[in-house]
Amino acid sequence: MDRKYGHKGYQDSSRDDRGRERKRTPPPTPLTPEERAQQRSLRHAVSREANEVMRCPNCGRSVVASGAVGFETTCPHCVAPLHACRACRNFDTSARWECRAPIATPVAEKSKANTCTLFEARLVLDATGKRAGPSGASNDPKSQFENLFKR
Repeated sequence: MDRKYGHKGYQDSSRDDRGRERKRTPPPTPLTPEERAQQRSLRHAVSREANEVMRCPNCGRSVVASGAVGFETTCPHCVAPLHACRACRNFDTSARWECRAPIATPVAEKSKANTCTLFEARLVLDATGKRAGPSGASNDPKSQFENLFKR
């Protein structure tokens, strides 16, 4: 015993594996061409569509950006005005008057409709993934739910 006190400390080891090497896992076996084809088909099982949409600043639902947003345009879901500062591309809370565009006077209500001529709709890319099933797959919800748990 080379220490003053006899209790076990952080340098004492109760394990006997100090000199042993760690066991290494064997390398994975190479995949057969059939398994590679199956993995490739599973990777492409979800087809993606990307649409430019505008998100409603009130409810967050996507509104298809078809043409320019007019002064009277509202959200079809919650009837909130879409021609508002919060839905504008120039809206920035850290900028002066919360707008990156050079405006002369501040807009008081950022979520209310306004007549700003510098308004540009904030568009986002909405990529929705849909399962690409067989061509004869039915679209009713019950069969889709049952197909989730089939193997």
